[in-house]
Amino acid sequence: KVGDVCVLDGQLCKIYEISLFVTNVDTLDNRRIIMPNANIFGSTIEVITYHPERRVEVLVGASYDADIDKTREVLERVCSSRNDIIEGEGRGYMVVLDQLGGSSVDWKIWYWAKAADFLAVKQSLTREVKVAMDEAGIGIPYPQMDVHLDGKVVQTQG
Repeated sequence: KVGDVCVLDGQLCKIYEISLFVTNVDTLDNRRIIMPNANIFGSTIEVITYHPERRVEVLVGASYDADIDKTREVLERVCSSRNDIIEGEGRGYMVVLDQLGGSSVDWKIWYWAKAADFLAVKQSLTREVKVAMDEAGIGIPYPQMDVHLDGKVVQTQG
C-alpha cells in the first residue's frame, strides 16, 4: 500500500502511488522510479514495514585468541543492559556462536526491536558491541592471509 517500504523488482523503495499500469516509488536516496506493474506482480514483493517489530542482526567476529565463554558473556551483557528490546514469546535477544571463520570466531546477535527504530537500534547495538569488546580486550580481527613459500627463494638484482 502507499507509504510501505518494500523491495520491488529488486529495488528498495517507498511506495508513493499505485495506478492501474504503473507504481511510482521513491528510493531511500529520494529518486523517483516508475515501475510497470507487470514487473512487480511477476516478482517477489518484500514489505519491510508490514510488521511493527523486526529482528536486528549484528554480526561479530572475535579473535581466535579470545576466550569463547568470555566473548559470549560480553555480548550477552551488552544485550541485557539495553532498554529498547521487545520481550515476549520468540522475542528478546539471542547470542549465537555461528561458525569458525577464516579469520575469526563468528557470532550473531539477534535482537528484537520496534520496526520504526530498526536502523537506530542496529547502529547503537553495533557500537555498544565494539566498545564492550574493546574494553574486554577481545580483538575483532580483519581478514588476513598467511603465505607460505615452499622451496628456495631466489633474489635477483636489478
